[in-house]
Amino acid sequence: MKTKITTLLLLLSLTLGFAQQYPPINDGSLKVEAKADSITDAYDRELSMTAKQKALFKLKVEDYLLRKQNIESKYEGRKQLTALVELQAQETLDMNDILTRIQMQVYKKIKPEIQPLKIVKP
Repeated sequence: MKTKITTLLLLLSLTLGFAQQYPPINDGSLKVEAKADSITDAYDRELSMTAKQKALFKLKVEDYLLRKQNIESKYEGRKQLTALVELQAQETLDMNDILTRIQMQVYKKIKPEIQPLKIVKP
């Protein structure tokens, strides 16, 4: 009886111990998250977003930063620039779902200052 209880406690503690492990944190994802925070804060100073808008906005910015990294690693030159322009246009369209009409007008004005496109040398 004592052996069964000990075995049961051991199995339970092992199960709970392994359940507490978190997935490894990728250093690249931390950099993307920090950059997304910085970009979101810069926009928030101008747009005065609600807490919900800010959270959604940050997630969207993170997503597009990862897409941008993917494009920059895959393409070069004019092809890269074309892909980045298309990506930025899509990002602007997606922000329509998060921001109000007035906020969108301001967003479109300040976006080139906060998130300029990469200049590619010929």
